[in-house]
Amino acid sequence: MRTLKLVTRFYSTIFLVNFLITMSCVYLMIHLGTGAFEIVGVLFWFKVCALAVIFYFSVTYNKNELYYYQNLGISTSFLAVTTSAFDFALWLALVWFQLRIGIPGYVFNLVLSGVLLVFLYLYYKNK
Repeated sequence: MRTLKLVTRFYSTIFLVNFLITMSCVYLMIHLGTGAFEIVGVLFWFKVCALAVIFYFSVTYNKNELYYYQNLGISTSFLAVTTSAFDFALWLALVWFQLRIGIPGYVFNLVLSGVLLVFLYLYYKNK
C-alpha cells in the first residue's frame, strides 16, 4: 500500500502532460472519423516517444526528489515502468473505446475540462 501511494505521488507530477497527450491522440481520432484506423500506428509511436521524453525530463528536473523515493526503497526504474504501464494502459483503453464505440465531441470536451478543473483544484489546494 505504501508503494502504491509513493508511485501515485510521483505520477501526479507528470499526470497532466501525459493526460493531455493521450487526449490529443483521441481528439485526432475523433477528428478523422473513419480514417482513424490508418493513424493508430503513428499515434502508438508518438505515445511511446512522449512517455520516454516526459520521464526523462521528470527525472532530470526532479533529481533531488528521486532521492526521496530511493530512500524509501523505490527505484527510478520501478517508477518509470509502473507509471508508463499505467499511462499506456489508459491510452490503450481510450483508443480502443474510440475505435469501437466512438466518443462524441461534447463528451470528450466535458471529460477533458472536468479532469483539468479537478487537477487544477488539487494543485492549488496543496500549494
